[in-house]
Amino acid sequence: MFEEWVWDTLMAVMETIDHLKIVKRFEIYLTSQNPYLLLSLFLFPFLIMIPAKIYGIYLIAEGKIVRGILIFVLAKGFITAFVTRLFFVSKDKLMQIKNFAASYSWVTEKKAWLYAELNKLPAWQKAKRSVAALKRIIKDKVLTLKQGG
Repeated sequence: MFEEWVWDTLMAVMETIDHLKIVKRFEIYLTSQNPYLLLSLFLFPFLIMIPAKIYGIYLIAEGKIVRGILIFVLAKGFITAFVTRLFFVSKDKLMQIKNFAASYSWVTEKKAWLYAELNKLPAWQKAKRSVAALKRIIKDKVLTLKQGG
């Protein structure tokens, strides 16, 4: 549930950022680049994320739990949002690389199979219903608070 909330929030932020002219120009620039250059751009966010996550874990180990979790989550969130946006912008170019296209297809097929298998499990179905009910309760509470009640 937390990951869904983070994902939804990241997508909302990315939609807001998407309207900025500088972002549009950068995305247009990216789409004009070589597919292999675009593929190599995926390495940089991970090179940044790993030390940030390690630092977050270090802070947690030092007893600075809130700060450590915050750094860990922010690093993961921002890098995930950036990589996701980079993928959406450069997907057509990346698919020109045969091995990338084959790997993407394989991962997509396995993911679909996994979700199909998970959806068959009674425990998974119950968990999904519970999460949906909890989301409704939270949404109702937030709406009540916004309305001054």
